[in-house]
Amino acid sequence: MADQGMRYTYDGTFEGYLCAVLQALRSGKVPAAITDRRNETRPDLAVNVATSLKDAEYLYSTISARSSAEVQQMVSDYFLTDCASLEINLYKMIFCSLKYGAKIAEDYSSELMSGIQMAIRDLYREAQSILQELDFYLGEEASCAVINPRNSVLPIIRKPVLKRRDIDDLLVYDKRHHLLLERYSEQNMLLDISDFPMPEFKDPKEAYDFLWPFVRDRRFDVRVIPGQKKSGSVIEPLWLKAS
Repeated sequence: MADQGMRYTYDGTFEGYLCAVLQALRSGKVPAAITDRRNETRPDLAVNVATSLKDAEYLYSTISARSSAEVQQMVSDYFLTDCASLEINLYKMIFCSLKYGAKIAEDYSSELMSGIQMAIRDLYREAQSILQELDFYLGEEASCAVINPRNSVLPIIRKPVLKRRDIDDLLVYDKRHHLLLERYSEQNMLLDISDFPMPEFKDPKEAYDFLWPFVRDRRFDVRVIPGQKKSGSVIEPLWLKAS
């Protein structure tokens, strides 16, 4: 890789992160840092990268084309982990996938790739554990559960949760990552609600009493993102951004 380059910030979404990576790649220099702009301590020294779905989809599809669908999936999975230096490690993985192709996924001698694979295995182990232990409070209009996982597991478990037919309308709130999974009137959404100040809920009933009116009354404005993968080229959003 080339000499160290700029600091980059993004909006916290997977699409935003890919845009920051693409800008860093085009600069020809290894970024000094890539950071969620909400966590950036020196915003005056960082390049604030705007999110472009076109640019994100271009890089995401290029990863698959130059390496494999497996590597592409590893990129989105690793983004959900709670690893130190996640953004810069993922940048290095993307760089290597574009340069060396699919073989990086089987490079067991690489400390970087071994760490990434271990983190992804831990992500799926925690997701399975959370799924098995999910405990819903049965409210008058919906059921609600609150989780506090180390990794961001809601994007992993959302499909099996939403397939449950013993519960009608439901909420699952991840209080650590500020994500809200909702099923209401047969509409399913996974929302990033980090822009909304949330109290510290003591139990799922408190979460239900506070969150359900927002869901029921459609108070969350949601940025429109393409919803499904098509031929491996369009990003399936990990979550939608509410504002």
